[in-house]
Amino acid sequence: MLNIPIIYKALGTLLLLEALLLGLCFGMGFYFGEVNHLTFGLPSALAAVIGALLLYFGRHAENRMGRRDGFLIVSLTWVVFSLVGMLPFIVSGYQPRVAAAFFETMSGFTTTGATAFTDIDALPHSILLWRSITHWIGGMGIVFFTIAVLPNMGGGDVKLFSAEATGLKIGKLHPRISTTARWLWSIYSLLTITCMAAYFFGGMGLFDALCHGLSTIGTGGFSTHTASIAWFQSPRLQWIATLFMFLASVNSTLLYLFFIKRRVRDVLHDDELRCFLVIFFVAAFSIMGILMYADHMDFATALRSAFFNTASLQSTTGFSDEDFMKWHPTIWLILSLISIIGACAGSTSGGLKSVRVLMVWRLTKAEFKKMLHPHAVLPVRINNTVITSQTARTVFVFFVVYFMLIMLSTFAMVAMGLSLLDAFGLAISSFSNVGPSIGHLIGPLGSWGVLNDAILWINSFLMLAGRLEIFSLLLPLTPAFWRDE
Repeated sequence: MLNIPIIYKALGTLLLLEALLLGLCFGMGFYFGEVNHLTFGLPSALAAVIGALLLYFGRHAENRMGRRDGFLIVSLTWVVFSLVGMLPFIVSGYQPRVAAAFFETMSGFTTTGATAFTDIDALPHSILLWRSITHWIGGMGIVFFTIAVLPNMGGGDVKLFSAEATGLKIGKLHPRISTTARWLWSIYSLLTITCMAAYFFGGMGLFDALCHGLSTIGTGGFSTHTASIAWFQSPRLQWIATLFMFLASVNSTLLYLFFIKRRVRDVLHDDELRCFLVIFFVAAFSIMGILMYADHMDFATALRSAFFNTASLQSTTGFSDEDFMKWHPTIWLILSLISIIGACAGSTSGGLKSVRVLMVWRLTKAEFKKMLHPHAVLPVRINNTVITSQTARTVFVFFVVYFMLIMLSTFAMVAMGLSLLDAFGLAISSFSNVGPSIGHLIGPLGSWGVLNDAILWINSFLMLAGRLEIFSLLLPLTPAFWRDE
């Protein structure tokens, strides 16, 4: 049976957090003299009032939380945060379409980075900061952030964490989830500040460095300019972005072990990291070779563009330096593949994650050996841990549902008039939380605002399903979830 009061309490706490974040953007607008104070004043007040009311209704909540409570809280949190978070876009008048405003906010919180705005340079500082904040909070996880900074919510830290971080490989930094969350958020914050400083000293203005630092480490991709990173015309900034997108692709636990504990050997022997590095460098050097020999690009430019775009799409950050749809079509296939794969579990990236790809590869190899030697015992291991049959089933179901949802959404968008390439590209971009799309209608620098409302709603659903790794979002939609046992 669902514990409704604890759900009220958790949602109320989270909405007060959102009110605080909206208040920061209100302060930014006030500092820059941006006139319409209702843009953030009204949403912040509304979030505070609703949050306070929910806390009042949940004041007598029992100190317990079940798995179903955790799944429902997480799903509702992302939807409610996006509903409140879209209000600044609507109130300001910069995005009057509800579907487009919701899409923009969902794209921010899920760190997808696809935008429905056509002229980002015309947006006020407060709106630009809000877009970047949604990336940063959504990157590590809204609920995960709350576990780190707020008191225990009904003794359900583990339930909330497992619901939001389905399949996330964190490691045992500490027996308490809240302590682990604080350590990981500390690493996340330190990396963000370092990235901001690098951008600033690399030639960005202070505000641009602030926003791009939040977007880069959150692997989101929202920029303060329509042309994205290309606006700065700086190879130095491209290499800085490449470095930090690469670091943001790595499991947060490994970053902790590397930078804090100095356990370099443990990090370098991690199976998933090795898999990620192989995919990353093979993709980057392949793209570089194609750019040099098919598109006749010089070595330095080809090297920079190849590594920048590989880091951008495999980390699912989605920054753009130019329109890669003008490159050789083979590059489109490589970029699509690494977008689907994504980076490491435990990072802020989207996609299938390298650990799942590695797991399926090793399970497939073992199955072929089993056919030749039916009586052999062939355990499959990742980092010396045997993959159980339950884990293998979960991974294969994840793959099946992942590709089924991509196919169904592609079919729906083609039925609405999109070309097959555009529909497939949009589905991959949304579901893998990448941002730039492989297609002729949108492309890497295009605005999704040209799409009709129905297509935007479909892609908003895909973004959330991809961010919550399918199961946490779909479970509350099943009849069995609501049956009392």
